[in-house]
Amino acid sequence: MRHTLLFAALLLLCFSCSTKTESENSILELVPTNASLVFKINDFETLTNESSSNEIFDALEGQDSFKQIKKSITSLNYIADKKKGLLAFSIDSTLIDYTYISTDSLKIRDGDSLQNKSIETLSYDNLKIIKYEIENSVFYSTHFDNYWVISSSQTLLQNSITTAETSVVDESLQQFYNVANKDKVMNIWLNIDDVNNKPLLDHLLGADENIFNFASTISLDLTLNDTEISLSGIAESNSTKNLFLNLFNNTKPIQNKASLLAPSDAEYLISFGLDDFKLYTANKIAINRPATTMDSLLNTVEEIGVAAYDNEHVLFLRTYGTATLLDYINEEKISTEEFSSNEIWGLKPNTKIFDPLIPLIGEHPFEYASIIENTFLFSTSKNTLESVISKIKTGDTFDKTNLFKNAERKLTSSSSVLSISNSKGFSSLLDKSVSRTLAETFRKSNLNDYVFGTQIIADAGFFHTNFLIKKITEEEDTNSVSSVFEVKFDTDLATLPQFVTNHSNGRKEIIVQDQENILYLITNSGKILWKKQLNGTIQGKIQQVDLFKNGKLQLAFTTNNEFLILDRNGKEVQPFSKKYTGGNLNSLAVFDYEGRKDYRFVVTQDKNVFMYNGKGDVVKGFTYDTAEAPIVAAPQHFRIGKKDYIVFKLENGQLKITNRVGKTRVNVKDKFSFSDNDIKLYQNKFTFTSVEGKLYQIDTQGKISSSNLNLAKDHGIDATSKTLAIMNDNTLTIRDKKIQLELGVYSKPTVFYLNDKIYVSVTDIQNQKIYLFDSQAESIPNFPIFGSSIIDMADINANRQPEFVFKDQENSIRVFKIR
Repeated sequence: MRHTLLFAALLLLCFSCSTKTESENSILELVPTNASLVFKINDFETLTNESSSNEIFDALEGQDSFKQIKKSITSLNYIADKKKGLLAFSIDSTLIDYTYISTDSLKIRDGDSLQNKSIETLSYDNLKIIKYEIENSVFYSTHFDNYWVISSSQTLLQNSITTAETSVVDESLQQFYNVANKDKVMNIWLNIDDVNNKPLLDHLLGADENIFNFASTISLDLTLNDTEISLSGIAESNSTKNLFLNLFNNTKPIQNKASLLAPSDAEYLISFGLDDFKLYTANKIAINRPATTMDSLLNTVEEIGVAAYDNEHVLFLRTYGTATLLDYINEEKISTEEFSSNEIWGLKPNTKIFDPLIPLIGEHPFEYASIIENTFLFSTSKNTLESVISKIKTGDTFDKTNLFKNAERKLTSSSSVLSISNSKGFSSLLDKSVSRTLAETFRKSNLNDYVFGTQIIADAGFFHTNFLIKKITEEEDTNSVSSVFEVKFDTDLATLPQFVTNHSNGRKEIIVQDQENILYLITNSGKILWKKQLNGTIQGKIQQVDLFKNGKLQLAFTTNNEFLILDRNGKEVQPFSKKYTGGNLNSLAVFDYEGRKDYRFVVTQDKNVFMYNGKGDVVKGFTYDTAEAPIVAAPQHFRIGKKDYIVFKLENGQLKITNRVGKTRVNVKDKFSFSDNDIKLYQNKFTFTSVEGKLYQIDTQGKISSSNLNLAKDHGIDATSKTLAIMNDNTLTIRDKKIQLELGVYSKPTVFYLNDKIYVSVTDIQNQKIYLFDSQAESIPNFPIFGSSIIDMADINANRQPEFVFKDQENSIRVFKIR
């Protein structure tokens, strides 16, 4: 029951700062010898972004236990451009000190935004130490052996340098550093084997010593999203010491089944799996826990479960042979009565059969017992046992709850130790087994709709560990459409919501702009990450680019008179802040000819064509800088075979098709009265419609074919290479299959290709209904739904269950999920 690994690790998660690290062993030599807590941060920006949008961080960061840790690293906020590195913690008396080690050059944030800043140069052992005092924070830095070392303590910094070449790196720390998963945003190492580390942990956990009875060292990888924190890794335990994990040495995990019997409204359930109870007994003796005369009576027990229920505890002992234990209970019982076809036995006070289990379950006065199939049930009161039996009979059990199912999806099916609890149960476990201070922190955190899971799996010489805090979501039927969240704004919206990719985790987020020209980035759980005031309304869709070819995406777009690129945090990327006199820009076009991220950004204004490269310079080799007539929409790029085609629609009806350098590639002699639809590459032909209702197709030789479809003037089209969708009045055509919809005013159709499936959507703006069909013109189940705008669609969590976003009211957006 000592889940101190999760609790200690959670303490570390309040950090929204991080560090840097290279694979050279010498970086570990700079870690202070008294550091018991080390973070290996692999992507500082991602960690900052993900933690800032995490609801669990929001709930905990205001609590006292977390404030003191966050306060200790305040000075790291003044370091700019942190990417990756090591952050180690030590304690001096009651002060928590940090050491930050990085290969990146030290940069202080822009001084214009900082007050009361002073810098002083000190000398130590032929090294230059810089002392910084910024806004009541003091820290020190130096450059040593290709590393920047920063510390909150001058003494700690000097000691790290002095011992760097002579100190022996802790073997466990070295192993952690070598095998840490670099694909995770952060790895955590906690050394609890050394008594010298006790002051730091006492300071964090309220002087509770239980963590020192748990394991020797713990290594964890951090994964998080908006509503979840997951920690997975390895715990090691010195086999010669009296440590909790040593009770499971050489055992094998089993499938935990106590959830099938525990009551549905239990606050927590803990299951201990023992494939051989005799090994458990031997392990107790090996760590100086005395054997008892009762040990052999429990040799057939393979699972021990404890549930907190109705302010009491219920014990489950699942066995593969009941005879021996049943004989003992018959000797110990003092009463028998029948309840719901089951016998309930009253036991003598202080029955000794529970003594062998005390290291796992603690001491409880179990005075009543029963048996269901091969599992013995014990409780502290007869009423409680009767209630549990009733729930088992009616199927009202823990395994059927959303609490259990949410945890089960994230954990493996077999464990040595498995704990699943709600918020109240989790705080109760903390209070009894770890720290009252930490328990109080979680009681105040208001994480009532979260599940807390702990899993330990014994292996050869170490223990796999999984820890989870996750928001509880409802189980939904397949073929359902359900609302995920809604976001309301203070001002009506000016643009439609659009999905963009969060490069930190591959998931989707939402970007939208209101009529005061404020741009919002919103997480996939509905939290607003940031707002940015723009000078105008965004034209068309925002494009995402990887300017620096490092996997980090930026947002590129035009407003009426500006071309801008913003980074992940909404900051302008220079030199991409360009203004154009006279305004009236079309939406931005972005070309990536070879897919190598050698971008061409095309801004069009009246007859003018401005093409820029990835450095923001005008591409001098592109010769089509002035069109024959005003350009009526953003140019489009298509690739057919090995050739590139750039297509411009001109106000005079001309269709201009050029190559990469702006020379005419396809000579189109006719002129057209273009409809208000983009040109599509359908059947390897440039496909578009006219306001007279004709469908035109032009091949790469300039041959024109047309079909008079008698489309209304306000018709709409969209297409992929093989699927053409046309909305005409109230008739939707998908691949020549027609669907008659009710009379209304319909948007253009939008074709989405997600998870190897085609979706086609239209919206009846008049009756506020959103329709969704597949490529065979079959309606997706449970559509239409209520909605008033065109949708954008994506698989925002990469779980093959698409979501879509739309403007609901004039000042709100809503996201729905399709299962």
